[in-house]
Amino acid sequence: MSFLNFALLGGLAAFSIPIIIHLFHKSRFEVVKWGAMHLLESVIRVNQRRVRIEQIILMIVRAAIPVILALVMARPIWTGAQKLLGEAKSSTVVLLDNSYSMEAGRTGVSNFSLARDETTRIVSDLKRGSEVQVVLMGEGGSGLLDQPTYDTGRITQALGKLTAGYGRATVPSALRYAAGVFGQMHESARELVVLTDFQRVSFEATEDTLLGQSLEQLSKLPIPPNITFFDVGQEVKDNVAIESLDFSRLMVGVGQKVQIRANLRNYGEGNYKDLRVYFKVDGKERAVSQLPTLAPHEKGQLLFSYAFTTPGSHVVEVTADADPLKADNVFLASIPVRNKMPVLLVNGDPSSDPLKGETDFAEVALQPYTAGRVELADLISTKVIRADELDSKKLAESAVVVLANVRNLNEQQLRGLEEFVKNGGGLLAFTGNRIDQGWYNGALFKDGKGLLPMALGALAGDANSPSVSIVSQRFENPALELFNDSRNGTLSESAIRIWFKMKEPAASGGDVLTLARLANGDPFLAEKSFGEGHVISCATAIDSDWSNLPTRSTYVPLLQRLVVYLASTIYPSRNLDVGKPVIALFPPAEVGKKATLTNPEGITLDLPIVKKGERGVIEFGKTERPGLYTLAGPGGGPIHYVVNASRSESDLQKLSAKEIEDLATAHHITLVHNGTEYKALDHARRFGHEFWKPLLWALLALVFLEMILAQRFARPRRRRAPSMVSGVAKELHPS
Repeated sequence: MSFLNFALLGGLAAFSIPIIIHLFHKSRFEVVKWGAMHLLESVIRVNQRRVRIEQIILMIVRAAIPVILALVMARPIWTGAQKLLGEAKSSTVVLLDNSYSMEAGRTGVSNFSLARDETTRIVSDLKRGSEVQVVLMGEGGSGLLDQPTYDTGRITQALGKLTAGYGRATVPSALRYAAGVFGQMHESARELVVLTDFQRVSFEATEDTLLGQSLEQLSKLPIPPNITFFDVGQEVKDNVAIESLDFSRLMVGVGQKVQIRANLRNYGEGNYKDLRVYFKVDGKERAVSQLPTLAPHEKGQLLFSYAFTTPGSHVVEVTADADPLKADNVFLASIPVRNKMPVLLVNGDPSSDPLKGETDFAEVALQPYTAGRVELADLISTKVIRADELDSKKLAESAVVVLANVRNLNEQQLRGLEEFVKNGGGLLAFTGNRIDQGWYNGALFKDGKGLLPMALGALAGDANSPSVSIVSQRFENPALELFNDSRNGTLSESAIRIWFKMKEPAASGGDVLTLARLANGDPFLAEKSFGEGHVISCATAIDSDWSNLPTRSTYVPLLQRLVVYLASTIYPSRNLDVGKPVIALFPPAEVGKKATLTNPEGITLDLPIVKKGERGVIEFGKTERPGLYTLAGPGGGPIHYVVNASRSESDLQKLSAKEIEDLATAHHITLVHNGTEYKALDHARRFGHEFWKPLLWALLALVFLEMILAQRFARPRRRRAPSMVSGVAKELHPS
C-alpha cells in the first residue's frame, strides 16, 4: 500500500494524544476511612473494572479518530511506490479496428477517425520508455510497424497516415496475433486495449467460443496483460452495398457483347430513391443507370452491357452514389479478354470421310462461324492432331485439351498432360470404341490419384437396346446452368445408346463431382480438380457413333460451355479476397528479372521473378487494402488484380448496450465507452485504487460513536444504586 500525500502520514502520531490525556488525567481520590468500608469493597471492585473498560474503549475510539483522519489526508492506494510516482514503464498493445465498417459515421466524422484519435492519445500518454505496438484488426491482424517499438513518435506518425477499409474485423484471430506480439515485448506491466465499434457480425454467437479461447490464451501468458475493450463511435444503420457482379459469359472474347448484372442491397432502415449507379471500363465511364426505389433490406439489380474491342486484361467497375461508407459502394472485376481461345482436339479415330472422324462434329461445334464461313468471329480456335502428335509444345499453346476416343498415351505424354492440368489447363475426356479401358483405369484414374474423376466400369447398352436420355434437372455447375432455362434447349432430348458405367466414389464430397446423370442413374459427366486445373470426363463418345447428341440443338452450346468453363478457371486468380496473395506466372526465361506492382494507393514496388518448379513466379501477399493492383511484367502488358472486401461487414448493425455488457461480463473484460473512462481506469491501474472515501465515512462514524459513548459512560447509574444500598443494609442487618 502507498500514499499520494505521504508527508501527511505524520498525523498518525496524533493517536498518542488521547493516550497521554488518559494517563495524566486519571481521577484522584481523597482517602476517608470509614468503619463499614469493608462491606462495599466487592461493589467497588466491580465498578472499578467497568469504569476501566469504558475508559479503555473511549481511549481506543479517540485514538483511532486522528489515525483515520491522517490516512484520509494521505490518500492511501493499493500499489507500489514506483507506480505511484508514475515511473513504471509498460508494454502496451492497442488493437485498432480498421475494418471497412469503421468508415461509417455521423456529421462527417467516421468512427475510425475517432478510434484513431483515441489510439493516438493512449500512445502519447504512455510513460517515457514504454514499449508499444498497434495491431490492425482487419482480416485477422497485422502490426502497424514491423515489430514493437519504444519510439512512440513512430507509432503516432504512422497512425496519422492510417485509413480504414481493410476488409472484415476478425476479433479472435486479432487477439491471437496480439498474444504473439506480447511474446516480443519486455516490460512487466502489460496492457491490451481493443478499440472497436462492436459491429454485430464481428461478435457473432458462433465465434463466441473462439473469442473465449483467444482471451484464455492471453490470460495464460507468462505475464498476462490487463485487457480493456473500448467501445468507440456511434451506430450507423443506413447503408447500400453493391454485393456482386454477374457476367453473361464464362469467357469474354474481342467483339463479343457481354452483359454485367450489378446486385445491390439496402442494409438500412430507410428508402433510397433515384439511386444512381455508374458503369466504368478501364477507368472510363461507359453508362449510368438508376434505381427508382430501394426499400429497406431490399435487393435490386441493374444490367449493363459492353463489347471489348481489344484483348488483354481489363477492369470493370460499378459504383453506387449511395452513402459515406465507400468501401462497399464500389465493386471491381478483372476480366481477361481473349482474341482466341486455343483448344487442342486429340483425335483417336481419324477419317478422311466428312463427319466420320472422331472430332469432326466437335470441330464444327466449337467454331461454327468459321465452319459456316460467316463473317462473325469465333472465340474458340481449334487444332486437330493425332494422339502420337501430342507433345509439350502443343500443350503449352493450348487452353483446353480434348481427348476423343484416344486409345492411350505414352509415359512422356501422360506426364506432360498431368503437368498441363496442374498448371491450370483444362482437360475434357470422351470415351469411345477404341479406348484401352485398362490403361484409362490404371494410368489416367490411378486409384483416384490420376487425372480421371472416376474409373470406367462395364460398357452398357448397344445399338439394338433402348436408349437412355440425360436427366433434365437444375444444374449448379456454371458449365451447365445455361440449360436451367428451357429456351436454351433441354439435354433430355438426347438419346444415349452406348456408354461406360463410371464408378462413383463411395464417400461423397471431395474434389469429384457428378455434373449430370443418365435417366437410369449412371453418371454422364463427372468433374475433378487436379492441381490448379480441372478435368471433365464423359461416359459416351463425342461423335454420333454412340448417341444422337451431335444432331441435337444442345450439342453446340453444351460443348462450347464445357470447353469455356474449363478455360475460364484462370490460374492464378485475378479476382481476390482481402489478404489473398497476388500470384503471377512467367516463362522460365524471365526468372531473375523484375516486375512492377502498383497498389491501390499508387505506390509502386519492384518484385523479383523467382524460379518455382519449371516456371517463374511472383507472389505478393500484402493485399489488405481492397482495390486495384496492377502488375507490369518484363516485356508484357499489364495484368490487373482486383481485391474486393467481403460484404459481410455491410450490415452495420451494432450489438445493443446490454449485449455488450453481457459479453464483457461473460469473458471478464473491462469495458469503457470514452476517453475519460479509459483515463480513469488507466489512472487506477497505474496509481492504484484510492480508498480514502470509505475511510472518511469510517471517521465520521467513529466521531459519532465517541459522542454517544462519552454521554453514555458519563450518565449516573441510577438503576444500580438501590441494589448497592440494599446490599449494604443486608450486610449490616442480616436479620
